[in-house]
Amino acid sequence: MPVAISYPEALPEQQRIVALLDEAFAGLATAKANAEQNLQNARAIFESHFQAVFSQRGEGWVEKQLGDEGLLEIIDGDRGVNYPNGSDFQDEGYCLFMNTKNVRPDGFEFESTMFITEEKDRLLRKGKLQREDVVLTTRGTIGNVGIYSDDVPFDNIRINSGMLIFRPNKSVLLPAFLFELFRSDIVKQQIRKQVTGAAQPQLPIKTLVNFTIPVPTQLAEQAALVKKLLAFEPESQRLTRLYERKLAALDELKKSLLHQAFNGEL
Repeated sequence: MPVAISYPEALPEQQRIVALLDEAFAGLATAKANAEQNLQNARAIFESHFQAVFSQRGEGWVEKQLGDEGLLEIIDGDRGVNYPNGSDFQDEGYCLFMNTKNVRPDGFEFESTMFITEEKDRLLRKGKLQREDVVLTTRGTIGNVGIYSDDVPFDNIRINSGMLIFRPNKSVLLPAFLFELFRSDIVKQQIRKQVTGAAQPQLPIKTLVNFTIPVPTQLAEQAALVKKLLAFEPESQRLTRLYERKLAALDELKKSLLHQAFNGEL
């Protein structure tokens, strides 16, 4: 089917528009490269701060494995016959059923949600969160993490089959400290080395249990380290959001220029 297009008939006018676009796009490319570098630098500074905090280990630190049952419990989701399918999900309901969009690199997000009924929730055995549980994604996008703190506005939450629950023994391991460890390069490096599967990357429990983490034996020291990390985080997040917004604005500007060019507005 023929498609109608409009364009200036005069070649000098076409050349003028092309020259304007070439100049504008070159400037946009430079601005985008600078913003991407600044975004990378902001993230690198945050990672460096993480590394510095966890590298300053005094007396009383011990190396633990995630499979240490005295340290924490690892809980899988229910993958049995009652696992929800498309027809079971609702826009509102009794129990939030987490999807991959809900667990991000630095915590939970709930812009996109789906729910199951109380009846369906009762049929499922494993995989229901308790407050202060830590969630880690282990299939597809691996290593995203969230903590089910009191400020999460849902009282009933279940993980999907691509996640695991980590339930710390709070007499030896603070949930907030475990959350920060999972965000640190200490755990990320181990994830990168152990991920399997090209088409569908995954990180099985049998691999995770061998991961090692450094843990201060004193809960007060764990709390102090968490406080130090949280104090630094707002500025890092501000810079990250700033450069992400700049990149989005540059993309929109490029689209706008093209729209103007092909509508005779340049």
